[in-house]
Amino acid sequence: MIDTIIDFFRNLTHNDFLTLYIISIIPIIELRGAIVFMSGMFTSLTDMIAGMFCCIAGSTTVILPLLLITRPLIRAMKRTKWFSKIAKNMESNLADRATSAYDEESANKGGKIKKKMSTDAKKFLGLFIFVAIPLPMTGAWTGSCVGSFLDFPIWKAALAVFFGNIVAGAILTTIAYFLPQQYADIFLYGFVILAIAIAVILYFSRSKRQERKRTEEIKKYGGKDEYDLALLKKDAAEEGKILIKKEYIDENGDRHIVIGNDNKKNEEIIDKDDVI
Repeated sequence: MIDTIIDFFRNLTHNDFLTLYIISIIPIIELRGAIVFMSGMFTSLTDMIAGMFCCIAGSTTVILPLLLITRPLIRAMKRTKWFSKIAKNMESNLADRATSAYDEESANKGGKIKKKMSTDAKKFLGLFIFVAIPLPMTGAWTGSCVGSFLDFPIWKAALAVFFGNIVAGAILTTIAYFLPQQYADIFLYGFVILAIAIAVILYFSRSKRQERKRTEEIKKYGGKDEYDLALLKKDAAEEGKILIKKEYIDENGDRHIVIGNDNKKNEEIIDKDDVI
């Protein structure tokens, strides 16, 4: 299988190193997948080191653009009708990843605060380690998107992802070099299975974490209705909408209150008593 994939890209580029460069830019595959493919392309250490730097160069290409556009793009998507829900899920997921990469509360737990290390240094180290671990779902694409949610200088986030990428590339290249050629396909299959397993684990762990967080927030606000109202207010503030309250009586004589967003910003049209 690995030979078929390599031959496909080779026929497009007619150059092994350019092939690795292009493969390492592709999301999900990235540097990690490109080096897995490289295990079936080269046998000499010199070629593998050169190939590794091509993979690093390819994955580095996406770092700065992703750091710059991820948050503005998600904000723009949240304002649309069709992509709003997807954007909110993406934002929540990346924010969770950022918390996992750097959790200040965990770092300070038990009074073990590294006072000599600044907040930016802790975030840099957390992001670097996140990307340096040579596992699927922790490459330049994910690391850059996570870095955009860490709220520290872009150049520091870019360096953290870049250096993490170098470490991950060096580790995988070492494995690929010492791995016998006949096991290259097993390496690829194992990598794919690991990627799927990590994706499943992340999905269920995130679902549990969100449910736990929701339960805590409901207790904090004193009830589900108050919590839902707080979310509506937050969304309205972020999207620049006006949150309004309308009351009506149904055919049975029951009184209902409906709260929602309204795109109209002319307060002369909206009753001031109805604005929350």
